[in-house]
Amino acid sequence: MLASDAEAAFKRHQGIGSQVKQAYEEAIGQIFADLNCSDLDACKAIYRSDNESDLDTENLLNRTRNLMTKVVLEMNRCFFASNDVENKLTTLEMLKEHFAPYEGKDWNINAASPKHLTRPLRMRHLDFSLSFMDQQLESQEKQLEIAISKSNENRQRLQKLQDERVKLKAKIEHQLLQYQKFEFN
Repeated sequence: MLASDAEAAFKRHQGIGSQVKQAYEEAIGQIFADLNCSDLDACKAIYRSDNESDLDTENLLNRTRNLMTKVVLEMNRCFFASNDVENKLTTLEMLKEHFAPYEGKDWNINAASPKHLTRPLRMRHLDFSLSFMDQQLESQEKQLEIAISKSNENRQRLQKLQDERVKLKAKIEHQLLQYQKFEFN
């Protein structure tokens, strides 16, 4: 994923954090909404036995509901603020979008064929074989360079010998001609 693509995806999913936060706040508001006065009947009976007055369960229930909702909402806000949840949710949405083509794939390693399971080992073995062959080729190239240089040296030496032989042959023929002149005279 290129940087410009990542920035565009980040901007596209940037509002998801506030949406999730809003959904949490609505859910927290509903957590204590189903409390009713019958939940405090046991407390009401204890209070009545100790005191002569009746417990105002409706007022107590409203205050408890408001206080508990306020506390949980504040904890949720602190959690979102201290853990950078909005950026992390945006990143998660980016990753979900990026890896969407792989959704629903069977990642069960036990269902894979033996050929598929051993692929990494075979690839590593091929890599080692290739590196060994590369080293062999380098060594052979060095040996070939040495052999070519020796061959060139030997050719030059042979050419010098051949040149000397030709010169020597020419001298000998010249000497023979001179001796033949002396013999016929």
